[in-house]
Amino acid sequence: MCPESTPPPLPSAPPPFIPPDPPPPPLKPEVVQVVIDKVQQKTGVFSKVTFRMVVTDLRLIFVLQTKNNIDYLHQDPNLSLTENPANFTVALDQVQAIEIYRGDFEDNSPDNMIIKTLSDKMTFQINDAYRASQNLKKVLGSLVR
Repeated sequence: MCPESTPPPLPSAPPPFIPPDPPPPPLKPEVVQVVIDKVQQKTGVFSKVTFRMVVTDLRLIFVLQTKNNIDYLHQDPNLSLTENPANFTVALDQVQAIEIYRGDFEDNSPDNMIIKTLSDKMTFQINDAYRASQNLKKVLGSLVR
C-alpha cells in the first residue's frame, strides 16, 4: 500500500461526558417586605425628589419614583437599586430609629418621617403617617416610633 492511498485513521473514542459541578446554592435571597410610595425629600426651597421606599429584610432602598408601574414587591431589589443613579440604600443594621410624625392641619404642615442612622439623619415628607407607621412597624418592629 502506498502512503497516498492509506485511509485516514479512525477518530478515537471521545472522552466520557463528565457533567460540570452544580452551581452552589444561592445565598438566602433578599426579600421585599413592604413598599412605601411617595416618600419625598426636599432638595431646595421649592424643589423635592420623590422616592418609593422599598423595605427588605436587609436594607431600605430608595427608588426614584417614575411613571412606570413596576411591582417592587416582586422585583429583585438589586435591579430596583440599579434603575437610576439617584437611587440609594441604607443597611438596616445602620438604622437606629425611624420616627413618623403626623402633620398639623392648622398650619398645613405635611406628615414626616425621619430616618436616623449611625452617621446621618434624613427627613422625608410622606402622605399617610398612620399607614406608613403601621406597615413599617409590622416589618421593622421597635425601630419605628
